[in-house]
Amino acid sequence: MSGVISYIIVIAIAVVFALICRNMARSRNRSQNLWTVLGFFFPLISLIILLIMGTDNSKSASA
Repeated sequence: MSGVISYIIVIAIAVVFALICRNMARSRNRSQNLWTVLGFFFPLISLIILLIMGTDNSKSASA
């Protein structure tokens, strides 16, 4: 039973990081879908990379 709860917690944390990365990507004019997937599978690495990359000024602000 505790194994199932552990998996649920890990999935919940991955979803939270995915949503954080998605919002950061939107505000920085990056691909939202790409960073959502990356944030789910590689949470801390994706977040750190997004923080380092900054804003992409060559794209428009559209989704």
